[in-house]
Amino acid sequence: MSKVVVHVDEPEKVAMAIGNVQNLLAALPTSTVVVVVNGPAITALADGAFDSLLTTYPQVEVDACHHAMRSHQLTTADLPAHVTVVPAGVVRLVTLQEQGYCYLRP
Repeated sequence: MSKVVVHVDEPEKVAMAIGNVQNLLAALPTSTVVVVVNGPAITALADGAFDSLLTTYPQVEVDACHHAMRSHQLTTADLPAHVTVVPAGVVRLVTLQEQGYCYLRP
């Protein structure tokens, strides 16, 4: 089983990241996937860009960086259900890589 963390920090890369996750799970359906969203891409969570991914692949964990949320004036209420708020996206990325997750950045 593969463990992959997908890092999304640019709004322009959201669609590509979602496509990467879909392709990965089609080829390796037992993979564990965590998507970490930080930087300006955090607004895509509030805009609904990740809604289809969250609905179609409930096993995918989507993490939102609290620092990015604060800098873009977003609260937990602005995010879709089942998104996990993490204190710092960069720390989450490092922690997952230390746990053996492969890093993917579209």
